[in-house]
Amino acid sequence: MTFTTDFGSGSPLVAAMKGVVLAGCPTAVLVDVSHEVPRFDVWAGAFMLFAGTRHFGGGSVHLAVVDPGVGSTRRRLIVQAGGRFYIGPDNGLFAIVIEEVGIQRVHELAPRPHGAPTFEGRDVFAPAAALLASGVPIESLGPPADPPTALPDVGPRVLWTDGFGNLITNLKPPVRALRVHHHEITATAKTYAEARPGEPFVYVGSMGYLEIGIREARADKLLGARAGMGVETI
Repeated sequence: MTFTTDFGSGSPLVAAMKGVVLAGCPTAVLVDVSHEVPRFDVWAGAFMLFAGTRHFGGGSVHLAVVDPGVGSTRRRLIVQAGGRFYIGPDNGLFAIVIEEVGIQRVHELAPRPHGAPTFEGRDVFAPAAALLASGVPIESLGPPADPPTALPDVGPRVLWTDGFGNLITNLKPPVRALRVHHHEITATAKTYAEARPGEPFVYVGSMGYLEIGIREARADKLLGARAGMGVETI
């Protein structure tokens, strides 16, 4: 089972969710995708959820909480996609997973009467994740529901900045020149070794999206770019 949140590394909220999962399914193997999703950034969360779970097998369970609308009327969902189960708020967080692997089933979870309305990760999603990991059928956890909310169409943009400063966009091949934060990047390469030192270049990253990088340097710092910024093709 994996966890993806914007809670921050070392947050006791993560440990609380894991405690609930382990209480309901002591044999669960827990893996952190990331707890460093930029705060409230559902786009980045959707990408990181896809990137971190795509290699898990069928039947695996993935709990994700990036939830600016916690306590609102947004739905609480279990989504089966690619044979895997995704649990979290219905705010676009599952959109990239669904776009990449398709959707099989959607079921809606009910709020817990005595749960904290500001921490459904612990009181709604974690208990459901424990039941799924224990082999409880998805049908018994809630009624079938309409497809999840899509991400808003905001055009080309930087989805995420990785630990090396590379800028991962939501654009797919073919490779072409890009403009980000007033900088035009016209160089392209297949690998970092092919790129010229100190020169930003565009390439296809391991997740299949166009990325902007600099050999042995940070593209985000040099270009002044960050997650959420718009990208133009030129």
